[in-house]
Amino acid sequence: MSNVIATDVQTQEINSALVELFEITLPNGTTLYFHPGLDSDSTDVEFRDKTAPANPVIAGAFIVGQAYSIINAGTNANPTNYTLIGAANNNAGTTFTATGVGSGTGSATQTDHTIREYNPIPIMIDGLEVQADGASSRPAFTVANIGSLFQAELGSFKNDDLVGQRLKRRQTLVKYLVGKAQDASPPIEFSTQEYVIDRVSEENSISVTYDVATPFDLENVQIPRRIVVGKYCSWKYQGHAAGLGGGCTWNTDGAVNWNGDGTVRAHKAYFDFDDRPLVATETFAAYSATADYTTASYVTTNTTTVGAGAFVLGLDYTIASAGNTSFTSIGAANNTVGTVFRATGAGAGTGTATLTQYWVCIIAQKISAPENDTARTPSITSSYWKEVRKWSEWSASTDYFIGDLVRYNTTTVWRCKVPAADGQIPNNVSAYWIREEVCGKTMQSCKARYGFKPSVLTSANQKPDGSTNLAARLPFGSFPGTMKF
Repeated sequence: MSNVIATDVQTQEINSALVELFEITLPNGTTLYFHPGLDSDSTDVEFRDKTAPANPVIAGAFIVGQAYSIINAGTNANPTNYTLIGAANNNAGTTFTATGVGSGTGSATQTDHTIREYNPIPIMIDGLEVQADGASSRPAFTVANIGSLFQAELGSFKNDDLVGQRLKRRQTLVKYLVGKAQDASPPIEFSTQEYVIDRVSEENSISVTYDVATPFDLENVQIPRRIVVGKYCSWKYQGHAAGLGGGCTWNTDGAVNWNGDGTVRAHKAYFDFDDRPLVATETFAAYSATADYTTASYVTTNTTTVGAGAFVLGLDYTIASAGNTSFTSIGAANNTVGTVFRATGAGAGTGTATLTQYWVCIIAQKISAPENDTARTPSITSSYWKEVRKWSEWSASTDYFIGDLVRYNTTTVWRCKVPAADGQIPNNVSAYWIREEVCGKTMQSCKARYGFKPSVLTSANQKPDGSTNLAARLPFGSFPGTMKF
């Protein structure tokens, strides 16, 4: 760690609060920057990168707010005008703080380490004990998720997508932050601690807790006759039941028995790669912000209004206004307002339709007294709802279009990838169909299947309940870190 900050500690002359900064790398390489808030406020803070910037920087790649020294203005044919982005002139050696990314062929040297902005969010990490012998500690990293706060930061990624990603913990004193009295470049800080997110240990509407491990604690660990591959399950999905060997014993037809009221009843459970339930086509009630919902509740929503010409093949829509659009030419049974159809084309004309989606409640919501829960509209980022997709039984006499889901031979669910007519049978070698009921190879995928329980206990062949059976035992499937090969 920096000699300056070490001196502060050793002489017990710390006159500034300690700050924790966290950096989380997403699967797409993007890094999120967080801090748990300061005693005085909960605003953003800025701190410099540990690594020096890569130089020279070409115009168009300048970072707003960073300091640069001009090397040259570039070619005469396409020079860079530095005075437009914060410089006093265009002379070599002039220093400036970029107010824009710049343009042209000029280059400059970034003189300071890159400044990062850390957003406040309730975060806690504990279990950081250091020991000289025995197993390494596995700290617990907890992030608040009230109102899907953390999910909003993740964007399209889910909480379990972070498994296998890197977490960095940086520590410094407030006085060494950017803009404070003793800001310096390179930054003054304690040694950085780096971890690999190992698994989701707890997840609810309030917070998400991850177990993290040091990188060397996960790679190439060997147990008798098996090497742990950290990330996703290495068993072939349904391999044991299909006679292909392996430890996945899930039935090839998704068959599962459930004893909910003293009687064992048979069900078929299907899920896609993202663990979304695949259910038989039926009508769901429209979502209402004033209704109570349990984990057995399935609803439909009609949100975004889309104009003809912008319909996406394979998605469901409800006609909002017919205009002069022929909805019957793109999958609808008629042109009547309120008709639900699966788009077989983009459409044309002045008609509009609302995007129709289907959901199952995964956390019960009691809107009425005494709980008075806040209404939570279904969305792909909601912690209270999971998207559902519908299939119909395959028929040799039906023409199918891209995105249509069918169940063939009461076994599994397929998706049409090329318009299929003339009785094209779904199978693994078909040019028209691809299997949709596949495993995501994560712990969540395993839980969705082996933790299946029906939404109705008194009848057979029911849809999955939005919650899982937490007492179910999962087969061993190479889940030290639960991520993909």
